[in-house]
Amino acid sequence: MLFAGLTVLSAPAAGAAEAGHKGHGPALPPGCSAEDTRLACATQATPLLLADGTLILGWAAGGRVMAARSTDLGASFAPPRPLNAERQTIDANADARIALAADSKGRIFAAWASRDKSYNGAMVLARSLDGGTTFLPPKSVASDPASQRFPALKVDGHDRLYLGWIDKRGAAAAKAAGHPHKGGGLGLAWSDDGGETFAHEGIALPDVCECCRIGLDLTPDGRPVALWRHIFEPNIRDHAVMVFADRDHPGPLRKIAEDNWRIDACPHVGPSLAVAADGAMHAAWYSGGGNRKGVFIAQAPGPDAAFSAPRPLGNAAHTVTQPHLLALKGRVWLAWKEFDGENTTVQVQSSDDSGRTWSQPRGLAQTRDGSDRPILLGNGTQAFLSWITAAEGWRLIAVE
Repeated sequence: MLFAGLTVLSAPAAGAAEAGHKGHGPALPPGCSAEDTRLACATQATPLLLADGTLILGWAAGGRVMAARSTDLGASFAPPRPLNAERQTIDANADARIALAADSKGRIFAAWASRDKSYNGAMVLARSLDGGTTFLPPKSVASDPASQRFPALKVDGHDRLYLGWIDKRGAAAAKAAGHPHKGGGLGLAWSDDGGETFAHEGIALPDVCECCRIGLDLTPDGRPVALWRHIFEPNIRDHAVMVFADRDHPGPLRKIAEDNWRIDACPHVGPSLAVAADGAMHAAWYSGGGNRKGVFIAQAPGPDAAFSAPRPLGNAAHTVTQPHLLALKGRVWLAWKEFDGENTTVQVQSSDDSGRTWSQPRGLAQTRDGSDRPILLGNGTQAFLSWITAAEGWRLIAVE
């Protein structure tokens, strides 16, 4: 197996954190103390490629959120900088991680959540005005102090910053009133001045699964699209999509597939979303439903069109997890993890016709130890895979 364009920095095991809250805190890697903030002591990392080729890498370790810049695709980094002033319990696992985004003015945005022992999160946003060299102190965005987790960031062509997250203010209010309540809400905020102020902040929809990440992207005409695991009555946790009616108004909810996963618990695994330049929406997700079990992908030819029948991913004889999508230059890339009982391999495939046909899967990276979920990213012309494994460390691999 060939591994092209490989950059490796030492990093620890990133255990799967999908079985329950007790699995959300992997043990410290060998050689790391509880205060160690090195990349080698992180269990996951979030990459961002800027228009000029600069790589920003964010990670959580030692109770700090760290960010570092690289001008050679991760072969070397400038000294990392902490974004939070004091050590906290950072919400960091396969689903919960630092979110990064950039605008055309060179501003970098980083959002994350710290949490308490009951997994209530406090989300903040930090901003850099100099391309990630320095960051201003983080600040809260949500107007209600109830839990916020799983932030997602996106910047449109007019430099409007969108922030999405899972919010528990509705659950907190229901509990205070003695009323039953399931799940959280889909929190949304947007800013037209680079995150200095927010023109809108609130709950777009209730009844959202409270323990799964969300997908956030933009249509070609700049409308936000959100994808998440919804709680349908009585206790069905299937995925839903919402396309904004315009830049300022969320649209209706639509279920993307009838998985019929009846579970009154937290699956701890969210979806991936990519909107292509032709407006086609691509969704990948995991389900344990009565109608289908496994990891699937489906496409909709436009923002208002129905999704195709779900297609299963991977080798049915292997354990398939953590799909991730990237739309780049008219091509859609798809990556996922596949475990054969001994090795975990990141498989990738691509489509040049909006998901109607796909290339054969190929193994791009492999490990025999623990690993984070794979993340695809692009620099406008080329696709890359970012992956942390226990044995090999952090890697940035050219996909094409």
